[in-house]
Amino acid sequence: QQAKSSEEVCGERYEEVKKECERVFSISKFQGCIEAGHDPTQWVDSCVYDECEGLMQRDDLPPKCIVAQAYATQCGNDFWVKGDPFPRRSMDLENWEMEAGCPDEIERMGGQQKRKED
Repeated sequence: QQAKSSEEVCGERYEEVKKECERVFSISKFQGCIEAGHDPTQWVDSCVYDECEGLMQRDDLPPKCIVAQAYATQCGNDFWVKGDPFPRRSMDLENWEMEAGCPDEIERMGGQQKRKED
């Protein structure tokens, strides 16, 4: 059995879902990731596939947010570019979830836990 493409998995929803995944990965918080060399293209495709396939579907954590979380984690880690002795990383990823429309870490972990008032 051959693996299905995102388009095959999504069917009629493909364009709509792709647009939303592209929006998530083009938020301003991820611009530093893109500039640092983290190409979001394959992440967008994973987002589309997972959103349509629905295996990772949870009300409190949509698949697009799981994929975006993995991207943010990778982006926040040091990484090296060939020929450059210094590691790169994208600094300002705090609160990326709000811009992406995803639950933040507190909401992902507890859901029920109340936030501390500032």
